[in-house]
Amino acid sequence: MRLDPYVQNNYNYEVRSLYYDSNFRHSVNEKRDGIGVRRKLRIRYYPDYSRDNREFVFIEIKKKINENVAKSRIHVKLEDALYILDSNHPIANAFYNNASTQDRNTLKEIWFLYKKYNLKPVCVVSYMRQPFLSKIEKTFRLTFDTNVMVRNYNFDLHFGGGSKLIVPRGITIMEVKFNNIIPNWAIKIIQNNDCVQYKISKFAAGLEKTKVFALI
Repeated sequence: MRLDPYVQNNYNYEVRSLYYDSNFRHSVNEKRDGIGVRRKLRIRYYPDYSRDNREFVFIEIKKKINENVAKSRIHVKLEDALYILDSNHPIANAFYNNASTQDRNTLKEIWFLYKKYNLKPVCVVSYMRQPFLSKIEKTFRLTFDTNVMVRNYNFDLHFGGGSKLIVPRGITIMEVKFNNIIPNWAIKIIQNNDCVQYKISKFAAGLEKTKVFALI
């Protein structure tokens, strides 16, 4: 394994995600009820990175199809992201007109979800990520996430990370990411270290934390 080349400080980078849901929390309820096919909308920001001194984000639809995960996303200026969610806004129309066919299709799906469920921002989840890539299998990746936090106020991604821990400090979330199958050598390492699979949604767990703190 080797460190992801996107890591510029030879250790990790910060991830901030602004999640959207309906007033009826359909995304959380679908997760809780174990719905096989579900989608959620988020804006993902990497504050450690910029291009031409301008900040960019990904507007993403994360799709869970049974045990498989896929993402559709577009790369936009941070300052334009909220406008692009509104299909009637001139900035959104300008982006669409200049986009590739793939980005246009993704944007149509984003607009569909945004309007169908009347989506609103509900929380910001942040964490520090240390990512590794396989030197052999290009599609195999390990990520280690620490300091996983959430807040359900001030949805400005410039504001910083969360205010409440989602998992206890000192606990690391390791995610194993692959296409189709895990390499045998990786399976042996996981088994030898007694790693146990645990399904967690940072988004759903974060909302539960904010719900608990709101009741105290």
